[in-house]
Amino acid sequence: DTAARRMLYDERLQGLNIGHMAASRDGNYVYFPWMIYRQNPIDARNIQAGWVLGSRIARVRLDGPARRQAMTLDERGKAVADPHGLGLTSDEQWLVVSASGTHELLVYRLPGLVLQDFGGPGDHIDPALVHDERRYDRVPLGGRPMGLRIAKDDRRVFVANYLDDAVQVVDLERREVVQTISLGGPETVSLARRGEAIFYDGRRSLDQWYTCHSCHYEGGTNATVMDTLNDGTVRTFKTVLPLYNVAKTAPWTWHGWQRDLGAAMRKSLTETMIGPPPSDDDVAALVAYLSSLDAPPNPNRPRGGAPSEAARRGEQVFQSAKAGCASCHRGDCFTDGEIHDLGLGSPRDEYQGFNTPSLVGLYHRIRLLHDGRAKSLDELLTGPHNPDQVTGQGELSDDERADLIEYLKSL
Repeated sequence: DTAARRMLYDERLQGLNIGHMAASRDGNYVYFPWMIYRQNPIDARNIQAGWVLGSRIARVRLDGPARRQAMTLDERGKAVADPHGLGLTSDEQWLVVSASGTHELLVYRLPGLVLQDFGGPGDHIDPALVHDERRYDRVPLGGRPMGLRIAKDDRRVFVANYLDDAVQVVDLERREVVQTISLGGPETVSLARRGEAIFYDGRRSLDQWYTCHSCHYEGGTNATVMDTLNDGTVRTFKTVLPLYNVAKTAPWTWHGWQRDLGAAMRKSLTETMIGPPPSDDDVAALVAYLSSLDAPPNPNRPRGGAPSEAARRGEQVFQSAKAGCASCHRGDCFTDGEIHDLGLGSPRDEYQGFNTPSLVGLYHRIRLLHDGRAKSLDELLTGPHNPDQVTGQGELSDDERADLIEYLKSL
């Protein structure tokens, strides 16, 4: 309720990476794009079937709790990666979606568009819709189209294109870009910028179902546990870690077996994404881009950068022998780059022990440990990663644990 500034109810979705929202003119519904993760092993068959990651449009009632309705965006052999912006024409004849990973504007005729609830929308878009240009089209834009606005004439769509540093004007009747407004980007493309384009490019995956960004959202994390082949086994799900400062935190992967960041990129593109083999220049560009990723400003630190009193006390707990945190989490990135076996693994793991994760930006992670079993820092420190189980120096008091959490949130 925007007038009362209170939440009326929440509608939980199975999925990730929710895009922009648009309300219907009667105020009864909200539409938005998002992606789903089906928790199946990553192989060619599952990807092409839509059983790994898929893109959807949702419609949810705003006047009370109700099951969401949804429609699949993905075509067989030509999926839609990373849908982001969404808009409705004022007469609600057309719905448009920017597909940032496949560099296009999706255009749907809204009357008669089927959004299903019980049983789900299926894994591929209705073939009848695909072959009906009066009801559906895909307008190529290039770059990385993101936010969008529809003009008052309901004919033009203004699309902010991140990688092109431009606003593109799309004519809905002609289904083409009729104007490009430059925003003054750099004249030459740096190596890191080239790597960024690869990072956000769905064509780097099999049938363009997803991008690096789909899992490492904006270089961070989609807050999901996923099953890739990086750990050598299937059905051993791992938390997706943010990539901030990744070039400084060797080795890589949760088990720490990967010692070459370029090789890690090549393996991810060809095995996790099952895309075309990257060139050496592609790999160098990706490494350059990842090396540029820093954690965003921490909202738990004041503008001046000084930690709170509780965080300062928490730092003393962190450094203490009783908590033992600093024995592994040390340095600017709070990792020692070593493999430790704390008894938290699975009998199915091919590798023993886990690579010490960086604690930078810990405040915005909602799944902790390699398998995401802890959903909060308090649950982590009182449960599977209780400091006493590591050091044997005794339980932290409630005050010590509260101060330690404040410090961890400030990193």
